[in-house]
Amino acid sequence: MNRASRDPLFLDVNRQGAIALLSATFEFLRNNKIPDQFITDFAANFPTGHRSKNSTRLLRSLIRAYEDMGVVMGAWFSDPRFLDAAGKPVLLTNRVGSRSLASLIRASRARVEESLALKLMKRSPSVKFLDNGDVLAVRRVFVLPELEVPRAAFVLERYLNTLQRNAAARKQRRTLLLERSCHVSEIGLAAIAPLLRDIEHRGTAFIDSIDGEIEEHRLRQPKRKEIGELGVLVFAWTGKQGSAKRRQYEPPPEKPARATQPLPRKSKRATKKPIDRLRTSKSTSRKRR
Repeated sequence: MNRASRDPLFLDVNRQGAIALLSATFEFLRNNKIPDQFITDFAANFPTGHRSKNSTRLLRSLIRAYEDMGVVMGAWFSDPRFLDAAGKPVLLTNRVGSRSLASLIRASRARVEESLALKLMKRSPSVKFLDNGDVLAVRRVFVLPELEVPRAAFVLERYLNTLQRNAAARKQRRTLLLERSCHVSEIGLAAIAPLLRDIEHRGTAFIDSIDGEIEEHRLRQPKRKEIGELGVLVFAWTGKQGSAKRRQYEPPPEKPARATQPLPRKSKRATKKPIDRLRTSKSTSRKRR
């Protein structure tokens, strides 16, 4: 343990960061209809439970198919064999042919099965099925609704791994993975919308420029000992702050030491008064007799 980790300031920041991370995660799961009982049961069994990749095998296979569908859509919008004279994606047919879904999957070199690709396309707003069964491309980015939780798991797992690897790399002075962000905590609400449009345009251009380069290195027949993964994630966030007042870090107040105060002594007068009254009452009673 280094000196920074023993500093009360860093201890408080780490604990409050853990609270914020867990709170945001639990709130996200509740908003996506994950039962509270499931969350509490998993949290209770997490320290002693056996965690293996078999418990998330379905998730990983679905995420892999989701990634492959992005590759298929990219080939649909870029491969000249699937573009018309105007440079737009052609209609795909379920029948056998050079412009069928099976041909597109083979041209993209994706490993997703045709039946699974067809099932995912029917749930995606990125494509549209016509009455005759042909498939029309609506947008290049492949989107699946109601998959926010698996997508969040995919992103958070890799981002936390990046943070952990960079922390170890700094100690060993090795090359760091890309981890950059820019953030302004106080910005006018009227300026957010145009900035988001510009960020989306430039971010999409950035991803498109490196997507093809990464795909060129995809292995056609990978071997177990030669497999790795590489990816880049770009996203923007925005939120409304409650007050524009500048906020500064305020350390928690120190608890004052308890002072041992002596017990109050009983005054002699207070103890004698009842006795004097008793004596005077007895004397008066005797006189009356």
